[in-house]
Parts: sequence; C-alpha cells; structure tokens
Amino acid sequence: MVNRQHPIKILVHVYRSVRYMIIPYTLMLFNEIKAGTGQQPYWVYGLAVVIGVSILLWSMITWWKDTYQIDESALLIQQGVFNTTHRTIPLERITNISMKATWMDRIMGATTIELQTSDSNEEADATFVLTRDKADILLAEINLSVRSHGQAKPSWVLQPKDIFMRSISSNTFWMGVPLCLSIVTYIWDWIEPRAEGEEVSLVAFFKNEMWKMILNIDVIPVLLQVLGIIALCAFATWLFSLVMLQIRYNRWTVIRDGAYLHVQYGWQERKSISLHVAKIQSIRIKEHLLSRAFGYVSIWMDCVGYEGERRMKLLLPAVHRPELYTAMERLLPEFTLTMPKRNLPSGKAMYFIGLPLAMGMLVIGLGACMSIWAWLATPLIAAVYWSGRKRYAGTYWDTHGKQFVLAKPGITRTTIYVLRQAIQSIDYHQNRIQHGFGIYQVEIIINSPSKAKEYIFTGAAEGDIAKLIDWYKGQQRY
Repeated sequence: MVNRQHPIKILVHVYRSVRYMIIPYTLMLFNEIKAGTGQQPYWVYGLAVVIGVSILLWSMITWWKDTYQIDESALLIQQGVFNTTHRTIPLERITNISMKATWMDRIMGATTIELQTSDSNEEADATFVLTRDKADILLAEINLSVRSHGQAKPSWVLQPKDIFMRSISSNTFWMGVPLCLSIVTYIWDWIEPRAEGEEVSLVAFFKNEMWKMILNIDVIPVLLQVLGIIALCAFATWLFSLVMLQIRYNRWTVIRDGAYLHVQYGWQERKSISLHVAKIQSIRIKEHLLSRAFGYVSIWMDCVGYEGERRMKLLLPAVHRPELYTAMERLLPEFTLTMPKRNLPSGKAMYFIGLPLAMGMLVIGLGACMSIWAWLATPLIAAVYWSGRKRYAGTYWDTHGKQFVLAKPGITRTTIYVLRQAIQSIDYHQNRIQHGFGIYQVEIIINSPSKAKEYIFTGAAEGDIAKLIDWYKGQQRY
C-alpha cells in the first residue's frame, strides 16, 4: 500500500522556499521598494503572486510524489518529480527510531519520525512527517509499536533532583560564567566609559592607576566585591542552566522492552527514541567535577552509526552513584560494571610528570627573557604537575569477560565499557620518546565513536599489549 506524509509538509516546503527567496527577491526589487510610495508597478505584485503560486503548486506536487511503503523485509521510499529516486532500506539495518513532536506538530496532529540506519552517512537515513495514526502503523509494521512501549512500565524515570545536579555540570553553566562576566564588563564600561584613545591591553591594565588606589585602601573589601560579582554571575548562570535542562530533560523516561530501549523526554518538544540493544557498542560513565562531589554520574552510549548530533548518545543525564548498578541492571544487563585493576607500569612517572614539567619551565624561562610578566605563569607548573600525576596514577584498564574497561582521570572522570565484538581493531604505536621509556599508546577502534580520544590511553607496556591482543583474538565473530 502506497502511503503519503502529513500535508503539513507542504507548508514546511513553502516556508523553506520562501525563506531562501526573500533576500534575492528583495534585492531584485530594491529600487522599487526603496521609493516607498506604495505605487509600485503592477508587474511587481504580479511577479510576487506568480512566484508564490508556483512555490505552492511545486510543494504540493513534491508532497504527492513523496511516497513510501513497507513490506516484510524492507522500507521502500520514492521521491522526486522529474528525477525519481527509489530507496530501499532493509529493516534489519535500522539502528534508531526517533519520534518528536513540536508544539506546532501537536496542534496539527503530526509526528516527525527519523529512521537511522547502521550505515555511516546521513543519506542512508529517512525522515517522515506523519499523522499519529500512520506513525503508529509504520512503527507497528517495524515491530516497534508506539502503544506497546508507551503502555509498558518505565524502567527508570529521571527525578527533578537528578536534573538539579546535572545543571551544575552542563556546558551551559561552564560557558555562561565567562559570558556573564563579559556582560558585567561591558555594563561597567558603559557606566564609566574609558577616556578617548585609552589603550586597552594587558600591559595597560597593570599600569592602570586603579592599582595604586587599591594599594592605598583596604584590599579585603575590594576582593570580597570581586568575588561577590563572580559568585553572582555563577548563580545567575546556574539558574539559567537549571531552567534549560528542566525543559530539555523534562520527564526523562527509559523503558527496557525486550531487545529495545525506548527513551522519552522533552517538554516543549516531546521526543521518543527506540534503540535496538544489539547496536550499543559501549557505555561511558562520566563523572563531572562538581557533580562528582555530590556523588552523581551520567551514562552515555556509543552505538553503531554515523557521527552525528541526531544519534542517541545519552542514556541517563544524571544518576546517584549508589543507584548506578541498579539502573544498569534494569536497562542494560548486557554490561557488567566492574572497576579496572591494571594500572600503568611502575617507573614511568618521568614521562607523564618530568617531561611536561621540564617543557613548562623551559617555556616560562624563555618567556621571562622577553618579558618579566612571564613569571606570572609559574603557578601553571603546579597544574602541569597535578595533571601529569593524576594521569599516571589514575589511569586503569582491564578486561572482564567479553568487555574491555578503561578508566581515565581528569576534570571529567570517564570509565568506558566496550563489548569485545564491537571492537573493530586494537591499534598500538610509539614515538621515539615513548620507545625510550618502553611504553605504547593504545587505541580501541569502534564504529563512529562520539569521542575517539576517550578510547585512547598511553603507558601500556609490551606485556600489557600482548595480554590485550590475546584477549581480543579470543572473540567470537558474528
């Protein structure tokens, strides 16, 4: 049976066409519009009507020719007016099914469905705008009925307190603090503008007469005022982040229904995503700096498919660590959460700590020869030492059954669990410096990782490489 999409797609096509034609159409008629007399030639209005009617008719024809049908093993799509394109998507290649409905979709009774395949490009995917009934029928024929998992008991529901903790570690918060400080700077510059022609540079900043005034008064009240401004900016940014995440992650629900995971979330734009568990290659447990202090982590996934923003990557935005094992047992019992025990080989601290310290001191020394202000960067040496020490002492890896486990320290502590059958290859190499220390850099290769650097660690000895390869060769090919 041949099916067509929701008629609202005609309006979407008209809107997109008009949006991209407004600028060139306005430029073409600029001289006529510039007169502003309201007595433009009739051909101007006639041309606008002809263009508008043509766009509407073309949109209707395009919508009519855009059809789909589904058989027992594949989804058949036909598109195009003059050049007809036929696409066949095997049902077994469908990785994710995403459903979303904006406020306009809900008014019009429409639902947007995105079918993502295991191929590593967006052209292999398909997007449909359907009525709710047709959406149910389509998903039912793919054996993923909306009503079936919509009535299933939720396996995990995100609580408001979890979103509260997530807000202090989101990118909105970290990026918002310097933004607020910049806004305060501009406001202060507007209240007390600089003198005309005043130099704005780091040197001029330290030469400013303000420092002499501060030295002549009590410094503590000044510092308290500065800290108060920073704290106020951080609080305002946190409130904004909290509101944004409450809207984005509203009613975050995860349902485990047989071989599928169903994730539903969103307030203004409600989304529903269905994911086959067999497509999940690895999970990543992330502990952000601030949320880690309160015992909260987030769970991410890497699934088979292209590297795109539309792919489902987040399983749980925030979960309390004591509840982590319970959540994983309910949602993904295929993964076993264990802490890795193999650390980096002893006696290699010089590579991670000594060399970075020597390079940092050399750079500061050379900079001090050109400017005395370079010595202000000396505290960075302590940061380099701390980072190298944490990297050396905090990196652990191990193999447990059919999964590889890697824990890496940092501002965001990450622990990944990779299934053995998902690993495409294990690469290891060394440069001349690493050869002198007898260590290797190891990279676990999987299909389209979200962040490839999270699957790389440096410091494995030759014996570690041999054990890792022996474990990998024991995998069962599917």
